Amino acid sequence: MKGTSEEQRWAVVQAWKACKNIRATARRCRVSRKVAQRWVTRYKNYGGVTKEKGKGRPHLLSQEAAEKALHALLEGDARNMTHELQQQGFTTNLSNRRTAIRAAKRVAKQQGRPIHAVRGKLAKRLTEATKSKRLLFCNANKGRGWGNVMFTDRKKFLFSHPGDVVTPCQWVRMGLHRQATTVNHPQCVNLYAGMTKYGVTKLHVVAGSSQHKTTYTNKRGVLAKNITTTEYMDVLNHTLLPEGRRLFGSRGISHWVLQQDNDPAHRKAGPIIKEWRERHACGVSLLDNWPPNSPDLSPIENLWGIVAAKMDAAGCVSFEEFRRELQRQWEALPQRMLQHMISSVPKRIRECSSRGGDMTPH
Repeated sequence: MKGTSEEQRWAVVQAWKACKNIRATARRCRVSRKVAQRWVTRYKNYGGVTKEKGKGRPHLLSQEAAEKALHALLEGDARNMTHELQQQGFTTNLSNRRTAIRAAKRVAKQQGRPIHAVRGKLAKRLTEATKSKRLLFCNANKGRGWGNVMFTDRKKFLFSHPGDVVTPCQWVRMGLHRQATTVNHPQCVNLYAGMTKYGVTKLHVVAGSSQHKTTYTNKRGVLAKNITTTEYMDVLNHTLLPEGRRLFGSRGISHWVLQQDNDPAHRKAGPIIKEWRERHACGVSLLDNWPPNSPDLSPIENLWGIVAAKMDAAGCVSFEEFRRELQRQWEALPQRMLQHMISSVPKRIRECSSRGGDMTPH
């Protein structure tokens, strides 16, 4: 009984052995007759005063039924799970889906592969062709040194919550929700940049940015609303390549590699880089065969996320303030963080390879 120590229980047993009377035992040990009777009975039945662990309530579903429930959950058929179990004769009175879910979780745990419910945005499922390309790339670059690689990308920062500080986590009273001023069509800054182990490039604002006049046209001859091949050539010539020479040259590195994703605007990067190399006697080359749908392999994606979170928390009131703060946050990125991100690339490569080219959690 809760509240009765093991020493007290044995005292009850010893007193009972001496007098063989429950009433006298209770009086001598200063406990109720009910307590005295309980521990004397326990001693007679088990030879001790510690109750043996019970088997618990029997499972409503058999092992086979629980395995079928697990299969239904993993196949996304949770709604019809209980009905199917009844139809197949595994149970006649199962009406609560939670019972089947508990049974499925029990079996999954026994198998050493526990399950849990997940919500939110769906992860992209890669095709077998994409997995194959990712696997080939990872296997070909397992031994590469990534300290002389510049990772580049384009990012659009949205001015969605003017005047409000939005942090990743916020404490609120029970029943309340997080709220912030949110505009339906936010102004934005569309830009290119690169990151290396030794620092980041300057930001290059491109078409698609609010309050930014562009002179580039699309294939129809209309002013472009997003990056074009011609503008990307200028991004390379005016920002990424000279900045790469500055960052790596300051460390005595004459040969470095530029990484880019498979955006259609990047198709003519090869000739531009070759021309730059010949004109400036610079040992820059393009990282070949970057696989499609591979943001998890590029650390600059994580860098964008950090800067975006800092911008949400900045609480900028005007768009002009937003642009200045974006520039400040980018320039303030610590080099130690950059070094840590670059050093994570070999691990990303190994994990992608071990998963057969599938997505990694990075």
